[in-house]
Amino acid sequence: MSWLNRKKGQSIAGAIFGLGKKLEGVQPGTTFRRIHQGDLIETAKVESVAADLFGIPHVKFKVSFSRPNRFSYEEGTRMLALKTFAEMYREQVPA
Repeated sequence: MSWLNRKKGQSIAGAIFGLGKKLEGVQPGTTFRRIHQGDLIETAKVESVAADLFGIPHVKFKVSFSRPNRFSYEEGTRMLALKTFAEMYREQVPA
């Protein structure tokens, strides 16, 4: 089941959840980040986006953490509902 309306170029999920184009940018291969206190950078690389049995789109992504000139830690794979992912990871990292 596809949640992307190709005719209009807008995601159905975007229309339902009111996030529009922000959701459309979440695609396999894209990377997002958020910066926490103390210059801790959390990076999320999207592996896949698919709807569950109820039609709710979810994002499977790998998470890593780093600090400038200190350490880098790769935590592993996580999964969130697309809406939650888009709310948490607002900054897309340029390719």
